[in-house]
Amino acid sequence: MILFIPILAEPQRFSLAEKLIFAGLAVASVYGFWRRFGPILDKILKSKKDPGFHLFPIGRRIWDFVWEVLCQAKVVRERPLPGLAHASVFWAFCAFALVTLNHCAVGFGVGFLNPAGPIARFYFYFAAAFALACAVSIAALFVRRFLVRPKWLGEHLSWGSGLVALLIFLLMATYLAAFFVSDTAPVTRVLWWVHTLVLLSFLPLIPHTKHLHLVLSPATIFLSRAASARFRRSAATRTLAWWRGRT
Repeated sequence: MILFIPILAEPQRFSLAEKLIFAGLAVASVYGFWRRFGPILDKILKSKKDPGFHLFPIGRRIWDFVWEVLCQAKVVRERPLPGLAHASVFWAFCAFALVTLNHCAVGFGVGFLNPAGPIARFYFYFAAAFALACAVSIAALFVRRFLVRPKWLGEHLSWGSGLVALLIFLLMATYLAAFFVSDTAPVTRVLWWVHTLVLLSFLPLIPHTKHLHLVLSPATIFLSRAASARFRRSAATRTLAWWRGRT
């Protein structure tokens, strides 16, 4: 008996009209993101420098970055189950970096990862494992935040966060669904476009929600801790606090 292992399905070709539509939507998405994030970044860069800031010894900074950002150790330690769910979402986004670049390249007919190739096939399955964990985690977080909300979270519901959670879930679901269709099936093109539209809608929403910390926190953690492990509020930290106060 031959074991069937599905391969990630991608549309074989796009028309010129589809490529132009995709290019226009991508430009609009990046512009929407930068229109909000640009002023925030400008404020960070123009903030008063901390005279007591020292980059060295850099080893401690690298360790803090690996431990707190890449491993998400602090988040998981403080809130084990919700923290692990949040960490799963973060790890999925890290795993999806190359997937997303290839996805956009496919739209222009220059995809660089062949789903049938052994290396790309392994990577797509590697990303699929994180996608499944992310989908389960984001669903659990949605239920916890909106359906069985603990009292200590307060009564205020962030519908922006709910929308972002829905978009993340759709990103993962459309990616996983592409393993169960063929390249030539019409639904494959539908899945590709749904995934693309969700992705391009998600990007400009980031600076308008609390998920901005996904962009700022890695730099904040790397730059705001001295070698002695004594916390220093960096320009990025102050700006993030300023931004949260406005939203």
